Amino acid sequence: MEFETVLEWGGEYPGKLSSQNGFTLAYSPPVEFGGIKGPLSPEDAFVGAANMCYQIVFLGIAKSLGVEIIHFKCKAVGKLETVDGVRRFPSIALSPEVQVAPGTDMSKFEKVVEAAKRTCPVTNSMNSDISVSVTTSSRSPISLRPDVSPR
Repeated sequence: MEFETVLEWGGEYPGKLSSQNGFTLAYSPPVEFGGIKGPLSPEDAFVGAANMCYQIVFLGIAKSLGVEIIHFKCKAVGKLETVDGVRRFPSIALSPEVQVAPGTDMSKFEKVVEAAKRTCPVTNSMNSDISVSVTTSSRSPISLRPDVSPR
């Protein structure tokens, strides 16, 4: 399995990055590195890739174990530092807030948390320490449909 992106830059930012999944986005270095505000930066994409992959794997494992997830929100913070004269992300902290259905077997939920961290292909490919600190709550599913009332 291969994944391909194509990048185009025409002399100034933003540039354009297209993915095989059909998505095209504007990119720029962060403002701190001479870029412009607004487009996605490679640093944001790197931290975001860890966050997205963890969430996707988490939900897949939860489904396979019969753990009903009502809502998932995750903050990811990557620390960009100079290490041995080279800029890198030595660590990324993932802080998911997860709402589960009432009556959830919390031992199964713990298995989901551990398996998602262990099996995420993106974070497994990074040379960064990945930490996960989960906050969980329980509530009944809610409808996200707009309220439609008769006229």
